[in-house]
Amino acid sequence: MDQKTQKFFLQTYPGKITLDEPLGRYTTFKIGGPADLFFDARTNGELINIVREARKIHLPVFVLGGGTNILIGDKGIRGLVIKNNTGTIATRGAKGEVIGGKSYSRVYVEADSGVLMNKLVRVTVDEGLAGLEMHLGLPGSVGGAVYMNSKWTHPDGYVGDTVYQAEILTPEGKIQTVPHSYFQFAYDTSYVQKSRDIVTRVVFSLIRDTKERLWTIANESIAYRRQTQPQGVFSAGCTFKNISKTQAMTRHVPDGATSAGFLVDHAGLKGLCIGDAEVSSVHANFIINRGHATASDVVQLIDRAKEQVKRQFGVLLEEEIQRIGEF
Repeated sequence: MDQKTQKFFLQTYPGKITLDEPLGRYTTFKIGGPADLFFDARTNGELINIVREARKIHLPVFVLGGGTNILIGDKGIRGLVIKNNTGTIATRGAKGEVIGGKSYSRVYVEADSGVLMNKLVRVTVDEGLAGLEMHLGLPGSVGGAVYMNSKWTHPDGYVGDTVYQAEILTPEGKIQTVPHSYFQFAYDTSYVQKSRDIVTRVVFSLIRDTKERLWTIANESIAYRRQTQPQGVFSAGCTFKNISKTQAMTRHVPDGATSAGFLVDHAGLKGLCIGDAEVSSVHANFIINRGHATASDVVQLIDRAKEQVKRQFGVLLEEEIQRIGEF
């Protein structure tokens, strides 16, 4: 990055811009090289303003939320990295409605995109608002969860299911409010993965319920996470997307299994290490950093898993983890 650009941001945001900031500490993987410029955004105003400034001079921008589901390259990220630490949660309205002959009270809760999902779930459950309770224990931020349309299966639920509308910052620097349909939510995806929109706020549509029932569901959900997923380790979450039922049947996967973890496990890869990266012995769809893993270690392990599963089952696994920066 040229010195003129560095000087501009250092002068425009005195004391708030860091040069060559190591990024591993901001991710759940604890892996990643430096950002050319790093900014900690505490309010939506700060987030929007600095994105606009960067885009005026065509400086690449990456907004970092909870740091989950990503692998940052060992060479880091060129341009500006914004740590999204916006944190407001507020009720924006309520209304009564009848669904299937029953009366319900619907409440609209708005959260900044930097709010951690676990915090939002706890707040809404404690207020007796249903819709997000199955996501207790979900790492990452609201913005990241909407971007990925994060899911859970015990009980089933996608974050996108409860999105009513959202505020986005467009590539042209305009603030727009868009409805649920704008996101085109699907398995592990949303429209903003293709666009350059940045989600700044999200309004969730939730239904009043008893706090006791919602906490029961939430606690059962997080208990299942703890039973089935590695705990207390550095990981980015699931590495691969599950395959479709059609793929499982046509490729003659044992028991018609669609689980990527099943395929990696049955390809004999549990516990496999490259450098300090390891395929988890608890859940084979998780790669863990045993302490000093590099992005290169993880990429080699991902490639090995894809090759072995393709060779054994004829299925090419698709990565759920997002690779960011230079490798």
